[in-house]
Amino acid sequence: MKVAVAGLWHLGSVTAACLAQVGHEVMGYDPDRATIQSLKQNKAPVFEPGLDELIARGQASSHLDFSFEPQSVAQADVLWVTFDTPVDDNDIADVAAVTDKVEQLLPHLKNNALVLMSSQVPVGTTRKLIAKCDALYPDKKIHFAVSPENLRLGKAIQIFSQPDRVVVGVQTEQDKQIVTALLKPITDKIVWMSIESAEMTKHALNAFLATSVVFINELATLCERVGADAREVERGLKSEERIGPKAYLRPGGAIAGGTLARDVNFLVQIGEQQHVKTPLFSSLLQSNHHHKQWSCNRVLNVLKDLRNKTITTLGLTYKAGTDTLRRSTAVETCIWLREQGANVVAFDPAVRVLPENLRNVIDLKTSLEEALQASDGVVVATEWPEFSALSADQVVSHMRAARVFDASGFLMKALGTDQRIQYFSVGSST
Repeated sequence: MKVAVAGLWHLGSVTAACLAQVGHEVMGYDPDRATIQSLKQNKAPVFEPGLDELIARGQASSHLDFSFEPQSVAQADVLWVTFDTPVDDNDIADVAAVTDKVEQLLPHLKNNALVLMSSQVPVGTTRKLIAKCDALYPDKKIHFAVSPENLRLGKAIQIFSQPDRVVVGVQTEQDKQIVTALLKPITDKIVWMSIESAEMTKHALNAFLATSVVFINELATLCERVGADAREVERGLKSEERIGPKAYLRPGGAIAGGTLARDVNFLVQIGEQQHVKTPLFSSLLQSNHHHKQWSCNRVLNVLKDLRNKTITTLGLTYKAGTDTLRRSTAVETCIWLREQGANVVAFDPAVRVLPENLRNVIDLKTSLEEALQASDGVVVATEWPEFSALSADQVVSHMRAARVFDASGFLMKALGTDQRIQYFSVGSST
């Protein structure tokens, strides 16, 4: 099948490479020339383990090509829309940044092409695109479907290639047959529904995950005050069959990155448009924003005055398995520490060069040991596997004062029980 993948940030580059791997003829389109040039050199725009190699194999096999020319999508049976939906500092999405690009491609599509939407847009967006397409190009008989994005940085290739299920919203039986053929080399576990239900499923999933994160972190804050251990409470919850061991309940860092928050905001906006009150969704982000300050508040509470103190941040990226600093809580923490007068040192195995705006904020080191040297406190910000090799002896010998602030308890087994180390994590009173 000939497939055009439109929008080649993380979702799009993974989608294009994985589709080529299973034998489809894939044209990756993005209007940004620099992105295309990089991909043609087998370099993905966002670090994802194994992605550069997968892109190289796709291009070598002639199953994968890239272009910044909109007419490159002209032969596609399916246009898979994967444009990134940008959000501002308040997690409000710029939906027009996606829909405008889709509209620019419609005149180039062949008759009876299927547009499969995976970009993160509010429910109702696809229906508006259908109406506009039908009005402008009635003879093309272009169809639309929706398959909500469900990838995770660091595990994206595995999740795309071996999904537990794929949600798809379609209009007709013909659309269902096309999507079935498209996904046949990957999975037959498809949950069929209407277009609006598929769009709402994405909102619902991310809002439910966000609710779980905010719930356990708010509960953990109370545990800290009364002497309970939030991780013991977590075990109690997950042993309840109505909740289960895979529940998204783990005391730790706040929601970051914008993906979950974007869908929560979509639901709040839909409520406002429909004149329906959504007090639960409206309060989620407020609670989450407060919890983002946990590491900052803990460091200040323990050290009292951060002026001329050296604070080390382990990890800078949004999460392990990626090199993106966009919407990173770790970076926000570093900026706050610097504003308090601290000397901010950091190490991240995926970051070799800091963007210009952070070079006067963070002293980036090239090794874990160098970052710990003469430090007054360590903030564990990103759960890189490399950090799990850190021993208590290293912490004690390199640091000026062995204090570890580890919101998620990532290094609890290695460092949390050593009496020489002051160890702090979310949900623990010590």
